[in-house]
Amino acid sequence: MSDRIERIISLIFTTRRMMHEQKALKSKNCSPLHLIALGIVQNKKPLMKELADYLGITPPSATSLVGKLAEDELVYRQVEKDDRRIVRILISKKGKKFLETHKKLMAEKMRTNLSRLSMGEQQQLEKILKKISVE
Repeated sequence: MSDRIERIISLIFTTRRMMHEQKALKSKNCSPLHLIALGIVQNKKPLMKELADYLGITPPSATSLVGKLAEDELVYRQVEKDDRRIVRILISKKGKKFLETHKKLMAEKMRTNLSRLSMGEQQQLEKILKKISVE
């Protein structure tokens, strides 16, 4: 049983990596981590430490990542008025558009990949995903 679960985990990671690698973002030097971070910034408006925690990376790594996103004008830093040590990360209009475009590209690629499955396989996958995504 545990070998099967390990194979499933490996397949999930492989599928996720494949989806990111097949994206049409050749003009941007943007990794999957950058895209995940953009999504978190859009939804959570995190502090730098919170972003690091969400991503499971160190604060210096998060600072570097945010620096790259800021350099590309996808996010910006907002310093708190009362305490300048507190920096909130916000997504820019350009970042929102970039993320929206990426999501559309990923959804289209997923449609193509999922269309390879029969109707029965699609129904099984839907049932399985519903079952494992309940918290």
